[in-house]
Amino acid sequence: MATIMIKGHQHEYSDSDVITFAEGLIGLPRIRRAVVLSMNEFEPFCWLAPLDETETRFVVVDPKLIFDNYQPKFHSSASMDVQTYAIVTIASDWKQTTINLRAPILINPEDRTGSQQILTETQYHFAERLPQD
Repeated sequence: MATIMIKGHQHEYSDSDVITFAEGLIGLPRIRRAVVLSMNEFEPFCWLAPLDETETRFVVVDPKLIFDNYQPKFHSSASMDVQTYAIVTIASDWKQTTINLRAPILINPEDRTGSQQILTETQYHFAERLPQD
């Protein structure tokens, strides 16, 4: 087991939890290895914690848990068995928080590889507001 610090809290992960991004994330090509860690107190949100850049952390969520009609069409050979995450931008006013539905992060759970794709022909936005229920 290894540990990583996020916001002053230590989180454990194993080598089998590490996701490899061959091309990095969009705009962040140096991020090649990361782990997804649960935010128990804020489920269903998680941390996407790069292992190569310890100052960079992302809040992510499976967009289908918030937008039940989210069904993106991927432009590559991405399998339907991938785990899908979207990056969340937290605003100081929670009602202004947005989620990036247009550039999801895809993780293949079998080989622990990941990629981020920009959806081209779609109605999804880079900054979609969370539903206000």
